[in-house]
Amino acid sequence: MLQYEREIQSIGQETIARQMDVGQESVSRIEAGTRRIDILELIDYAHVLGFSITEMAWKIETYLSALSLLPLPHMNVLNKKIRVKVTCRENVFLASVNDIVPETFEFTAYNFDELQIEIEESFDSYFKGMAANGVKVPRWLLKKKYEFEYNFLDAKSLLKAYSPYISLTSISRVSGINRDQLSQYANGLKKARPNQLRRIADAIHKIGKELTAVVV
Repeated sequence: MLQYEREIQSIGQETIARQMDVGQESVSRIEAGTRRIDILELIDYAHVLGFSITEMAWKIETYLSALSLLPLPHMNVLNKKIRVKVTCRENVFLASVNDIVPETFEFTAYNFDELQIEIEESFDSYFKGMAANGVKVPRWLLKKKYEFEYNFLDAKSLLKAYSPYISLTSISRVSGINRDQLSQYANGLKKARPNQLRRIADAIHKIGKELTAVVV
């Protein structure tokens, strides 16, 4: 789980090791499960990932639940969103989910709207099916008291998802990234670096915030 959270943020083991004041080999052994991590080290590790120890404990509980080593959490006390990893190949969206659920869900769709609908409907039927088979499912899952967080793994999938609503010119203006460069990212001709991907996402968030401020 620690390795997954680290890699999803593109943070190297060296960065974790410096924060924990240990060697990179120790971090590698922790992630491989061959070295125990004490609570103070876990706090430092979580800090680098941007999580409090409370958030990390919730993640550990849901991760162990997915492996059937603990019952599913009874409440979504932190109002955490279920993370969906999204990429795009040959103009088809590919998504996978392994948060909370005991198996990896995989989805495909030709546009982002269809992908979201498929994921939401699949999760709803999955949890209802579990309950129908006598499996105890937390009420917040049955009542759909959860939201999804879409983690785009590349600039192509991110730009393709929002291109029907936001032009590359607008994203270029807000992000400061050249429009031609954005076009190369969107067409899969060039791969964006992690910092560029964050700038694109921040620009989309900013544009979205400005749009939601409109009143009539």
